[in-house]
Amino acid sequence: MLVEQNVVIKDFRKVDLRFASCYPNLYKAAMSSLGFHIIYDFLNSREDVYCERVVYPYSESLESNSKLSDFDIVSFSLQYEQDYFNVLKMLSKAKIEVKTENRTSDDPFIIAGGPCASSNPLPMSKFIDLFIIGEAETVLDEVLDTYMELDDPKKEIDAFLDIKGVYVPDNTAKMAIVEDMDDAWHPIRQIVPKTDDKRFIPAFGDAFLLGVSRGCTRGCRFCMAGCIYRPRRETSLNKLFKIAEKGRKLTGLNKIALIGADVSGYSKIEELCEGLLEREFKITSPSMRIEAVTENLLDILHRSGLKTITIAPESTWNLRKVLNKPIEDEKISEVMQMAFKRKMNVKLYFLVGLPTENMQDIHEMVEYIKSLNKMSKRKNAVRISINPFIPKPHTPFQWEKFNFSDLRFKYDYLNENLKNINLKIEDLKGAFIQHILSVGDAEIGDMIEKTYKKKLKFKEWEKININWNLNNELPWKNIDIGIKPEFLKQEYQKALNGDITPWCETFGCYKCGACDKLG
Repeated sequence: MLVEQNVVIKDFRKVDLRFASCYPNLYKAAMSSLGFHIIYDFLNSREDVYCERVVYPYSESLESNSKLSDFDIVSFSLQYEQDYFNVLKMLSKAKIEVKTENRTSDDPFIIAGGPCASSNPLPMSKFIDLFIIGEAETVLDEVLDTYMELDDPKKEIDAFLDIKGVYVPDNTAKMAIVEDMDDAWHPIRQIVPKTDDKRFIPAFGDAFLLGVSRGCTRGCRFCMAGCIYRPRRETSLNKLFKIAEKGRKLTGLNKIALIGADVSGYSKIEELCEGLLEREFKITSPSMRIEAVTENLLDILHRSGLKTITIAPESTWNLRKVLNKPIEDEKISEVMQMAFKRKMNVKLYFLVGLPTENMQDIHEMVEYIKSLNKMSKRKNAVRISINPFIPKPHTPFQWEKFNFSDLRFKYDYLNENLKNINLKIEDLKGAFIQHILSVGDAEIGDMIEKTYKKKLKFKEWEKININWNLNNELPWKNIDIGIKPEFLKQEYQKALNGDITPWCETFGCYKCGACDKLG
């Protein structure tokens, strides 16, 4: 049985607008998302709005068991491309037509946000009335106010076009972001599930989610979030301590999960962790940037209760240069030794199928993984995760292909040569479909609809050959995330040459355009 603390209960008959915040993935994933908590807390701070949560595979709200069809606005958080199918399943289960063209004025207004919506909304454009491009708390108030002023929002959809951060299919949009993280929405009264059922326990366990920073300017060429959410913005140290203390009073949680695209790159990360430890908090973090890990930081985290660190070497040295992630092998070994000295475990992420990669690179990566695995004598102290590289929109690698047959051959080699290692390799078929959903156009919507109805097998997806080149007009051209296309092309060419672009916050501005998003 699931019992929750801090759920907002309102009389929906006494509000002007009912809003369903939907997460098209399981409850565990939904409640691990700080963004999901932000939208819920932000909207419920308005007296005229009641925001309720709906999570896959259900089509009824957790708060009142209301059906999606009972709401004025139904909003989906698109964190992962694979969840697109679940969006359609949830709508269909609620007896809402999945395509916008088939809905009437009596149906809910369907919107979507999240990183996938911000990068390339085209594949879902046949199903969504309006997309939020960027960070929702900067946009939602104006969207809701406009909605309530209109007699028929679907027919009067053009009324939303002047709102920065809104994309209506077949139009243009500019990303909207929070400029000062101290002014961002930091949900204090977070919902806490009270259960022993592992299906409902969030990824970080009983932890309060603390938004340390947003954006990243390290310049990894494969990272969509690192590109679209530039520039990096930090919450001040004092603000974070106040949020943590208030959060503990309202949730009873003594564990803090540090959330951000580059948590360990926070300018005062050691002071933050030391201060939280002094306030008797335990600390966890989803991942750490290798070059930011110091003996002191790891010691603080270990004393706070952290048992596993997660780092991402990605590949061998030569390919790290292609990725613009020039971390030397010696530094990776040094960080692992620091962890092992404290009896901590290490999880390592690698990519396969990278630009310029050949079988010699794969052979070298296998030998490198074996050497890292031998560094600890403790059983299962090292865990390896290998994922196929997937080109993403608005990154320097958006013009790359996903070579399924080549990856299948490399997968066979990896499985054959990495036996007796604690190894997890992502499903290749699922990754190929994710690639299509990431860089496809509006016509991919037909594939999504057929697949959710179980009328389309993988061999049909395999026939799709997306191969954008530098001269193509890309499907997401009308989504302005702030980075200049010329900069991405320059970075792509530098990648093919193995050239490095140093971190801009250390070596100076490259005029990529991202900082123009700030007022």
